[in-house]
Amino acid sequence: MGMDAKAKPADMMSSNLDKPMMIYGHRFYVMTSVLMFTFFMMCVVCETVFSLPCLTIKSKEDFIKARKALTNLEDFLKSQASSIKSKVQALDKDLTSMEEDFKRRQWTKYNSHCYYIGDDNVIWTDAERKCREIGGYLAKIDNSSENNWIYQQVKKSSNKNHHWLGSTDVVNGDWRWIYDQTQLSYKNFYSGRPYPTSNANSHSFNCIMMHYSNGNWYDNPCQSKYPYVCESNFCKFYIDG
Repeated sequence: MGMDAKAKPADMMSSNLDKPMMIYGHRFYVMTSVLMFTFFMMCVVCETVFSLPCLTIKSKEDFIKARKALTNLEDFLKSQASSIKSKVQALDKDLTSMEEDFKRRQWTKYNSHCYYIGDDNVIWTDAERKCREIGGYLAKIDNSSENNWIYQQVKKSSNKNHHWLGSTDVVNGDWRWIYDQTQLSYKNFYSGRPYPTSNANSHSFNCIMMHYSNGNWYDNPCQSKYPYVCESNFCKFYIDG
């Protein structure tokens, strides 16, 4: 009994000493936990804060690249539009010039084509060149109606002479139109012409002219000098008057 009574104060002291330790340990644990949580949240916040500028810069760079590409495309389309406009204006100017030239040179319309009767006497190759220079070619005749109409124009011309047409036989006997290199589907040769290949003249009579007196065709030396008949498909754009 005595010993137990003596022991009580010691036990009480030990118990009283343990309480502060327990409370301190609990507080330390709580504070440590709070600090760790705070540190963790700071890390999360810092990572978020420091990563956002990177994302923003990348997005900005992508936006700038896309905007630059669109600007370049816009500039390219504007330059193309300007180039096309200039070409169209140049074409309009050329067409107007050709139309005025047609009127000045007294081209005459027939069945959507235009014809010009040259009155200077030249060799066949010069006649072809002159027709090309004014936007046409030595006449290609496709049927009797066209032949008769051209003949009437020849009869009314100031140069009362035969007129060159646009056919030649580069290969002896193979008569073709110089305009498109097609063979003659319609022919209006005078009887016995062109000379057959067996005739010596066939090797030197290689160009066709329309005879002034009858409208028939004759093969003749290309070095002969005659006026000529030019034709142009441009006449479908030509307005009379």
